[in-house]
Amino acid sequence: MDEMYLVEIRLGMTKWRVKETIFTIATRFRLENFIELHPHVTLFGPMSLNEGISPQQLLDTIEHIACRYDPVAFTIDGWELREGIHGSVIAFPVRPSGALKSLTTTIAGVLAPITYSYNMWDACPGKKWFHVTVANRLGPKRAAGVFSDITGGGKALPQPERVRCGIFSRFMCRLQNVLPWKKQRQIRPLTLDETGFRITVMQGDTILAEYDLVQKRWLAGGDGHASRSWQDTLAVFRQRSGFELKTPCQEKGGAPFLIADLHLGHANIIRYCSRPFLFSDVAEMDRVLIENWNCVVSPGSRVYYLGDLRYGKQAPGARELQKKLNGDIMFIAGNHDEAELAAVPSALLDYKGFRFLMVHDPADTPPDFSGWVIHGHHHNNDLRHFPFINFDERRINVSAEVTGYVPLSLNEICTLIQSRQLVGNTSPILVKHPYVD
Repeated sequence: MDEMYLVEIRLGMTKWRVKETIFTIATRFRLENFIELHPHVTLFGPMSLNEGISPQQLLDTIEHIACRYDPVAFTIDGWELREGIHGSVIAFPVRPSGALKSLTTTIAGVLAPITYSYNMWDACPGKKWFHVTVANRLGPKRAAGVFSDITGGGKALPQPERVRCGIFSRFMCRLQNVLPWKKQRQIRPLTLDETGFRITVMQGDTILAEYDLVQKRWLAGGDGHASRSWQDTLAVFRQRSGFELKTPCQEKGGAPFLIADLHLGHANIIRYCSRPFLFSDVAEMDRVLIENWNCVVSPGSRVYYLGDLRYGKQAPGARELQKKLNGDIMFIAGNHDEAELAAVPSALLDYKGFRFLMVHDPADTPPDFSGWVIHGHHHNNDLRHFPFINFDERRINVSAEVTGYVPLSLNEICTLIQSRQLVGNTSPILVKHPYVD
């Protein structure tokens, strides 16, 4: 195994959500010995090096290409079942951005002459199957039964006896069995936007090196997803992507602003909703979200805040937070808000020929309302049904993760709706992120 290499992009912001789903599946179907412990998207390999090629030459070749690329976006979306090299594979299919496709093709072009790949997709990278493995090396009947169950097609086939597996996976799966609220957790298809920040080169079962596409350098040991280096990478990414504003850009003209679900003070929201912050530094998240707000909202601007300002015993008080935020704010009650905010259940607004109902949870919309519903509540947890704009259902999701962590002008929303209506395009807009294709 030490002579085998793999080039991959490991999940970063979405890792917690994906691993939680994988372990839930493993527990329910006794797949502990078949699951992927380190979710990733493969770029090239597995492979062996041609005679005379050293590991350092492999890294030098990859760096020559990687230094030309910024972080690459992709979307994890749904379920897929395919036959792999060593049996059936259940996976999360990945919709790659143009940048990820280009990176994969270019790396294949430079590695093919110096390696021998055991992956058939490496010979034709333009047709590559992009995916994140849930479980592999499965028998076809077992895989079909599990796949049928998780996709709602029926009950899974009986499973064989539990097999011997690694210490870590046994611990995680046993933990899920011990926790009663985990036992029957619903397994839903994931639709998550992700960005690959690092190219990981594996040698056997260990990391040989990681190249950071933000910092443009190979990283030393100890630079995992809880390190200061990872926090620095996320900070630069946020600033380049417009998720962390440094310069005021307050809009003139009096248009109201909208946003929901800041969840200030809530560390776990970083994992639950794949936010680009370090889990151990919730204060940094709070600082960025408040500064973003004040960069676009002037003291006299109207703001409709659609619920869930703060969460948790350690979070600052609602009134204390309100004093830090610019604007004339109408608070619409969320399911985690305190009475001190004097929030209203909903609000109606006629603007530029549209009628908008603003409510935290879209399920609270009156059945006879025929206008556009602006809501929060769902964050980015169900983008398939609650994307940024769902034109067919006339719903607009302004949860912070979906708007790019910045309050959104209603002028911009109206312009997007009008431009789509003009050309008859009703396909949903998944997120209001500049880096998603």
